Amino acid sequence: MSPLDLTWRLDPTAILLLVLVVGVAVAVLPFAHRSLRGDRHGAGVTLSIVAMLSATALLVVAGELWMLALAWSLATAATLAALGLGGGRPALRRAGPWLIVGDVVLWLAVVLAAAGTAGEAPAVLLVIAAAVRCALPPAHPWLVDSLYAPTPVSAALHGGIVNGGGILVITQFSLIASSPAAITLLAALGTVAIVAGVLAALVRTDIKGRLVASTVAQMGFMMLVASLGLLAAALLHLVAHGFYKSALFLSSSDGIDRRAAERRAPRPFLTSATERRVRTVAGALVPVAALVAVALVAYPGGRGPAELLLLVTIAVAFATAGARAAGLAPSRGRAAALVALIAVGAVAFAAATSALTGALGLARPAEIAAQPLALVFALLAVTALAALAAVRRWAPAGRWALMLIAVGHGLGGRAVRIDRSREVGSASAPARRTGHPRTSPRTSSTPMGATA
Repeated sequence: MSPLDLTWRLDPTAILLLVLVVGVAVAVLPFAHRSLRGDRHGAGVTLSIVAMLSATALLVVAGELWMLALAWSLATAATLAALGLGGGRPALRRAGPWLIVGDVVLWLAVVLAAAGTAGEAPAVLLVIAAAVRCALPPAHPWLVDSLYAPTPVSAALHGGIVNGGGILVITQFSLIASSPAAITLLAALGTVAIVAGVLAALVRTDIKGRLVASTVAQMGFMMLVASLGLLAAALLHLVAHGFYKSALFLSSSDGIDRRAAERRAPRPFLTSATERRVRTVAGALVPVAALVAVALVAYPGGRGPAELLLLVTIAVAFATAGARAAGLAPSRGRAAALVALIAVGAVAFAAATSALTGALGLARPAEIAAQPLALVFALLAVTALAALAAVRRWAPAGRWALMLIAVGHGLGGRAVRIDRSREVGSASAPARRTGHPRTSPRTSSTPMGATA
């Protein structure tokens, strides 16, 4: 087969990813048309978003590595155009260099793979390119600076473009899995991104800044799960995060109104200490029991330590959500309904992951079983998050908390303050984009996580 043969992928994986791209486009483009009406660059920004999502769709169905790289570069060009038109020079200051570096690294991997280069270099280069596109540290500043662009651009970035790194890893995993160095690097970058994203999200005081930090952490989690060979779980997380995060960005302007409404709301339903404990325990145990039951039915013999670690992590997440929902519900009936809904979500996750594993042909390659370092990094990530939770719970203003606040400020970058006239259709008031220095962690007395 010639290196320039055109081969298209229309397997179930590609179809599922196309559903994500089309869904994001259906939500973002009408919003962009309305919110940028009257802006002198509004039409250009909207067309750039169309080009971004079209290139991502081409990336999904590309059957050859060179075709994938071509779609990747087209998406980069459209992203830079959207950032430049919507956010100006501040939005391009770090995004341009990082995205171009990612393109160069990917094309170098294409050249080495086409030349039949032996060794691990092509696989490692693919991981680096994916990490840059997913904004994993140290490449995360480009995504932070994208906040200078209007909300529709951010929604398209987090729902489509950033996911390109995950698409690259999933579609090219057979090549990446053959390289122990690439798998180890993928796990290490994912672990660092999880911890860095969580720390940055804890200290950001702006809604969009927290969403950016959350995306860094979520992309790190997806990469770490992929490094363990759990491609179905990584794919499900990629699609769910794309829909969820783009919706959050589109509704971010309503955050202040929601906070005001919460302040005006009546006080929560008063309960006794015993009832609160019962609610918390029930809210935690019911979703976990449902998740474990479905997992045992789907995988009666178990599938190894990687699957067990992922199951425990997801169980903790559902248990936390259930406990909080039950404890804050204004009535017992509402608490029971919320816990039941979270349990249904846990069942849906386990069932969907099991179904995707078989239907999409994403079985775990045998090579991954011989890569214990990926599992070690996963354990490190879980341990770091548990330690962070302990510091927030028992010493939110202690020495360690202040040190973590300082690190979080450094990772989160400066806050972005922009004139919202660009998004209300005002053509008479020019957009002003100015960054103001972040609050110094040495002078801040805010306990850790108090603004999160």
